Amino acid sequence: MLDRLGVLRARPLLIHCVLLDADDIRRVGDTGCAVAHCPVANARLGHGVAPYPELVAQNVRVGLGTDSVGSNNRLDLLEEARIASILHRARLGECGVLGPAQLLKLCTLDGARALGMEDSIGTLEPRKDADLCVVSLAAPHVRPVHDPAAAVLHAARGCDVVLTAVQGRVLYRDGVLATLDPAALLPAVEDAARRLREAMA
Repeated sequence: MLDRLGVLRARPLLIHCVLLDADDIRRVGDTGCAVAHCPVANARLGHGVAPYPELVAQNVRVGLGTDSVGSNNRLDLLEEARIASILHRARLGECGVLGPAQLLKLCTLDGARALGMEDSIGTLEPRKDADLCVVSLAAPHVRPVHDPAAAVLHAARGCDVVLTAVQGRVLYRDGVLATLDPAALLPAVEDAARRLREAMA
């Protein structure tokens, strides 16, 4: 239907894509659309698993997403990557699917390509934005470290991130947010949650 209506010709970022058949995948690939793969939200809601390897085989640009707090409370991209790997290995019965190097690329450059922003983000190199995070590998649940990429993407968690920078500006370091005060936001968050509960009652 999206193809018939001309939507795919606009090359949108397609979200989820858990119910694609082979013809759908071909259409997405032929029109140059990109896909945001959100495995945790899709699994939590029982929607299914997007056919990531099949999409990549058709040269579809696929990036990793978390969806929203409505379907994924943690919004932890490291958890998202680990679960993506586990789901596809289970689905295909192949333990080599989405290895650490491929997962790292999915979280970085592939995400930038899916957004059409690979000229400014996705890798650390001259003339690109200095967007980065530093993940500590010191915690017991990460040790021992034989392969840093495998440790980050199969053992580390979002709480192991010790620094985040966007365009070179440090936004988070060692548990401290530079741009906002979480405690000051709590009353507004709780009030919004209360109003939602009342609206649903």
